[in-house]
Amino acid sequence: MIEILLKNKKSLKAQTVSELSVSDLDFHVMHFLDYSNSDLKWLEQNYGLDFSIMKHYEDIEISSHFLENENQAAFHFSIPYYNKEKKMIEEPLFIVICQMGLFLFTSSNLDTYINEIYPGKINSLRRIADLNDIFKFQFEFVSDYFADITENLSRKIKILANNILIQKEFSSNVMDIITQNNFNNLLIKESLIETTRVLRLYLKSDWEQKAELKESVRAELNDLTVISDYIQFNFDRLDDLKENVSNKIDLEQNHIFKMLTVVTVCISLPTFIAGVYGMNFEKMPELKLTYGYPIVLIAMVCSAILPFIYFRRKKWL
Repeated sequence: MIEILLKNKKSLKAQTVSELSVSDLDFHVMHFLDYSNSDLKWLEQNYGLDFSIMKHYEDIEISSHFLENENQAAFHFSIPYYNKEKKMIEEPLFIVICQMGLFLFTSSNLDTYINEIYPGKINSLRRIADLNDIFKFQFEFVSDYFADITENLSRKIKILANNILIQKEFSSNVMDIITQNNFNNLLIKESLIETTRVLRLYLKSDWEQKAELKESVRAELNDLTVISDYIQFNFDRLDDLKENVSNKIDLEQNHIFKMLTVVTVCISLPTFIAGVYGMNFEKMPELKLTYGYPIVLIAMVCSAILPFIYFRRKKWL
């Protein structure tokens, strides 16, 4: 699927590159969804683009995040988002800009998610007439996206903290929920670090001398620094929640152990008495007592009640 934003503000869609005529395309943005190798070859042949960054994006080298030459600048961003199962995953977003226009490459799942959150994104792009401004818009969008997804996660963590600390309500799987939120926060943090790294590399690039977006990019870097502080706060709050829940679990376990101790003591003494007089030795003087049976019963009852009273006074119960 290919979505094209033309310079006349109109949109064009095509299923394959065979439906497109290069000579008729006067565009600002060309967006490829679930792109194939044939799409990349078509772009290489018609626009002379270099897609080395897309072929090695899983590597840790600098060139797998930002790569430029005299004709283009290519960017790789890792974008975390919630899939259909409401689990956070990350997928790559590639941006390639050259004199002819800007090229985007994403999966259809990521694009669907972004369009659901930002339904007015295309209309915002249509209002921009200059390619450099569209390029700037992409940086601003990535920064705003990290702010929004961090705020969304922070809201979830705040609700969870309210239930645990204020309402004192939490289910048996609360530790799993905390761990999942911690993983999501970590995923956002890693992606944010990569994005910051890409923008700093861009500031040092030759392409920046052509686009002259230094002040705008620095502003986005400042915003990302603030977002990073929020992410760190989420880590701290989740650690506090984890410790709080662990303490509550320990207290509950201690209470259970106390109850088991009380029950054990209250039962063990009567059991001991019953065991002594159940041994059936021939010479046991108490067996011949007229009131031996009720006396033993009373002794067993007292041996159960007295420890109960003792523990009650000790506030174990």
